[in-house]
Amino acid sequence: MTEKIIKTGFVLLLITFLVMFFTSSSGYYEYQLSKKTTLTNENIKKFEKDLKSGKKIDITNYLKENDKHYDNKVTRLGNNLSNGIDNIMSKSIKYLFEYLEKSISLDK
Repeated sequence: MTEKIIKTGFVLLLITFLVMFFTSSSGYYEYQLSKKTTLTNENIKKFEKDLKSGKKIDITNYLKENDKHYDNKVTRLGNNLSNGIDNIMSKSIKYLFEYLEKSISLDK
């Protein structure tokens, strides 16, 4: 009975870890960098067009950050909670694998 509980717990921990791992490495950061690069390329084209047409050039017109930040206490709390769960899961899985490694080496 306890072996079944341990196996079920291990499978749940493994599934939770895998879901969190793949969610965190889904490419969101790379997407944001790509979006910034696109905005930069658009601003370079606008700058070149304005330069050719002889308009007055002001660098602040081309360096505007158009991203809106929606950070607030709730999102920061959610991020901190998520990071805490991630740390706990990582430590738990590390401990579990160390325990399994010791158990396997003791059986031999």
